[in-house]
Order: sequence, then structure tokens, then C-alpha cells
Amino acid sequence: MEKSHAHWRAAHPLIFISSALCIGYSIASQIPIPTNSFLTWSLSTMLLSIIILLLTKHFLVSNWIQGILVLMILISWGGALYLATQKQDLLNFPYPHAIIIKASQWMILKINKSIPENDANGFAQALLMGVKTDINKDIFKAYTQLGIIHIIAISGMHLDILFKNALFITHWLPRKKFWLGLELVMILSAVWIYTFIAYASPSVVRASLFFSIYFIGTFLNQPRYTLNCIAAGLFIILFFDIHSIHHIGLQLSYAAVMGIHLFYPLFDKMLPMDNIILKWMWRNMCVSFAAQLTTLPILLFHFHQLSTLVIISNFIMVPLSTLLLYALFALMLAPHQMQISAYLGNWIQHYIQWLNKGVVYFYEQAIGTPFVIQMSALQVLGYYAGLFLVYLWLYQRKAKYLIYSLVILTVFSLIKLFSP
Repeated sequence: MEKSHAHWRAAHPLIFISSALCIGYSIASQIPIPTNSFLTWSLSTMLLSIIILLLTKHFLVSNWIQGILVLMILISWGGALYLATQKQDLLNFPYPHAIIIKASQWMILKINKSIPENDANGFAQALLMGVKTDINKDIFKAYTQLGIIHIIAISGMHLDILFKNALFITHWLPRKKFWLGLELVMILSAVWIYTFIAYASPSVVRASLFFSIYFIGTFLNQPRYTLNCIAAGLFIILFFDIHSIHHIGLQLSYAAVMGIHLFYPLFDKMLPMDNIILKWMWRNMCVSFAAQLTTLPILLFHFHQLSTLVIISNFIMVPLSTLLLYALFALMLAPHQMQISAYLGNWIQHYIQWLNKGVVYFYEQAIGTPFVIQMSALQVLGYYAGLFLVYLWLYQRKAKYLIYSLVILTVFSLIKLFSP
């Protein structure tokens, strides 16, 4: 962590740029502005930029005023992006559809041969490739109600496994510039080939962007600030599909990653352990709890319900599904000779059946019934403001932040108590 707020801001510029663009986009989307006024908005933004540059150059302007002025420029640019993307996105990237379809069909064919049982087959396709057309509806509903549907959606967990294993394969290369460049090409090729095979769904594209930015920065010997990589991925997505900031999947993905990055290290230090098994269990619980902290208000705002077993189910199912994902990757590489793929597919089929039976069992119990909680947009903002103050208290150990967060909690409770 950096030594001061100034250092932190300097090291994470893309966080503020992306946030300001999103704010400008949101403001412009709520104001009835004609689409043909894009030119007027752009000229006004350019004029505002020139005025601010002249003010900061010829007058003694304090740093915080400069920051506010720059924030105004970025917010106005976000509004300009909203107007410019009403008819089409700013950038378009043609997908190699023929290659994607052939590779996907090969993977589906191998799954069909190795895992013949219908429910297990559909679940394997959903977990490995994001294809949910053949998944059992009751199983899908059970995963949704228990708050673990993200396991089936291809996301950072899949890319993390692929990324780490690819690095394990290439680590023997000499640590020279040419070989490091070759390693970069091999890693990025593996990541994006899998992205296209998985039909380039938004969740896997977001994860691929993060890993690509992170590894390219590592290759260029740049400081590896995770939040900056996250913001850079969001920044790129805004140019290809700025309207995706309204998608629930994007909101949950970035909220979960931010929560894990900010809160997981703090929780992990609270209970240091020497036992390897207990340490692994505690870290798994910390990751699950950190992600739930930041995704909770989004889930309540959109779906108005929360499973009573969400933390426990994630604590159990994430490592179990990770093991299954490793097995499915191994199945794709297993040869048909000596029936190796058949034996592995049979083991995977029984494992999936056992896993889904456990999920359905907990879903059918009374304790697995979700309870209803509604949150408004204002309450969501209040929640995140209080959560940010709690983070500052945990990070800086200053009591004033805890007091501020308790004030927000009190106001929130009073509003909920006296609301109709």
C-alpha cells in the first residue's frame, strides 16, 4: 500500500478516470438531451478543457481545486460518450466466428462422448463453456436461490486456473527479453483462445482483459496495482460497449473483485494461522465474505432477496467447483487411447451428480429459503459510503471512520424503520 492518499491517487489514475466517465454517462442518461446535440456537448467540453488549462497554467490554483476541475472535464466527457454511442459503439472488433464455432463444437463433442448422462453433461458444458441451454432447470434454480449461480458463469475463476497453469508450463523459459516476449504471446494466446471458445461472453471478456493488462504490465516492469488493472479493463469496455455499465453482471463482477482486493487482505491478517488446512479454510471464508460485502446491495437492489446460506454455500461450493473445473480442463487434454478420457469422464459424471444432489438438498430445506429485503438506489449509495468508511477504519485504525460509519448505519436504520 502507498504511504499517503496523494501517492495512492497518483498510482491509480484509471480508477478516477473510469469512475468519472461512468458518472458523466449516468448523469447524461437521466437528462432528456437530444441525440443531435452531441456536437454542442463536445464543443462545450473542449471549451471547458481549454479554460481549465488556462486557469491552472496562469493562476495559482490549489491542488484540490485542480482536481475538481479535472473531474468536471472527465464527467462531461462521459456525457459526450453517452451521446456518441446512441446509435453504435465507438469501437467494434470482428470475432473469428468460424474458428470459435469449430473449437466449441470439438469441446462439446468430447464432453458428449465422455459424459453421457444428460444432467451431468449439461452442467459440464455450462461450467466449462458457459452453455446453459442443456442444464437442468431445477438444478439451475437451486444454484440461483443459494446465491452460487456465478459458479456456472464463466468468469475470473476459469481464467485464473488457465493463467496459472499456462505460467507453470512456460516458467522453464529463460528470463531473457526474447523468451519473456514469447511467454507473453503464449499466455495471451491461451487466454483469448479460451475466451473465444467460450463464445466471448461479457464475464469472460472482462476477466481476460484484466489478466491481459496485468501480464502486459508485468512484462513491461510496471507497478502491478490491481485496482488500476481493474479500472483499465473497465475503461476499455466503456469504449467497446459503454451501455454495459447498466448490466447486472458487470456490476457484480467489478463489485466482487473490488471487495476481494480491498477487504480480503485485512480479513486474512485478523486471524493468522500456522496450520495449512485451517489457513486454507480461513482464506476461503475471507474471500467469500469479502465478495459478499460488496455485491450484497446490488443483489438486493435488483432481485430484492438473499439466500440465508449464501456465505456458507460459497465457502463450500467454490473450492469443490474449482476441483471440477481442473478435471474438465484435464478431460479436454486427455487422449482417447486406452480409454483415458472415458475413465476420467465417468469420474467427472459421478462427481457432478454428487455435487448437484447436495445443492438441491440444501435448497429444499427450510433454511435455504431466501428472505426478501428491498433497497433503493439511495440506500445502496449509503451502504457503499458506510462500507468505505469501515474499510478506512480497518486500514488506518482511526476511530473517527468507525463513528462516521455508525452514523450512516443509524440514519439508514431510522429511514427503514419509519418508511411505509
